[in-house]
Amino acid sequence: ERTMKQCFKLLTLAVGLLAGITMTSCLGGDSEYQNSGSAIAKVYSNYGMYYYFMTPGRTLTITPTEASVNSLESKNENFKMSNLVGKIVNIGYIWNPDDPNVVQDDKGIQGVDLVAIQSLDFPTLVVSEGSTGTERDSVATHPIISLSPTDAYGQQYQPYFYDDNKSDIIVPVKYFAPNDSRATSASLTLVYYPDDEATIFDKNNGTLRLYLNYRVLGVEEYSTQNTYSNFVAFNLRDMNSNILGRWGSSMPEKVKIVARVNAYSTDIDNSETKEEVYDVLTIEELESQQ
Repeated sequence: ERTMKQCFKLLTLAVGLLAGITMTSCLGGDSEYQNSGSAIAKVYSNYGMYYYFMTPGRTLTITPTEASVNSLESKNENFKMSNLVGKIVNIGYIWNPDDPNVVQDDKGIQGVDLVAIQSLDFPTLVVSEGSTGTERDSVATHPIISLSPTDAYGQQYQPYFYDDNKSDIIVPVKYFAPNDSRATSASLTLVYYPDDEATIFDKNNGTLRLYLNYRVLGVEEYSTQNTYSNFVAFNLRDMNSNILGRWGSSMPEKVKIVARVNAYSTDIDNSETKEEVYDVLTIEELESQQ
């Protein structure tokens, strides 16, 4: 039987190429550690006294030692764990299975040393009709490759909800990253256009329609040499946009993400660039496809 850890194994992560993708780490060479792991998880805190992580579906709890959290904070002056509470992250951790302070069972593991953490939190936006295409919008400038990429082992990934609350969405994205010196920035934004005709049609049928916009500034088209895969996360109740609040009092029956895709060109106006629609799956739907 496949475990949840196997179901949510990570794609190769690109570091530093998209805004906000920065891994804070403190990797050491201590040979006493025999086991290591990585996971996508949400950060929780017990009234600031200690931190812990919960994997998608709240299936596993991973609790790091206070010393390892303090070590990360002391060696990375711009990093504070408190700033990540409630956010989706990718973590790397190590542990010695012979350490009596390490407790491991089918509910999770306690007493690991946190050695790396990366925020996967990306911005959301609500854009009304009068602001569409303006500086208040996040207009897509380049296509992505896919939101359902397949890795080298034949594992296909899909956008999915973190848990049954359906407020957090974890999205696998494969894209061409610019190495052109003219490119000044790159970003991914999940946008809700409430006045869009297709969005209104979908809403009347109980579906929340969102757009994933890939935006690269400074260059219109660039090389397809650098291909990357990544997980990014979006909070539909983010206080700055609150997409679900703008949607209405009831929860949507379904959520779909629309993206401009092209596996061979970075030109959004290329004849092969198409609009693809991806369903956001529940944990149960995702597991059934594994």
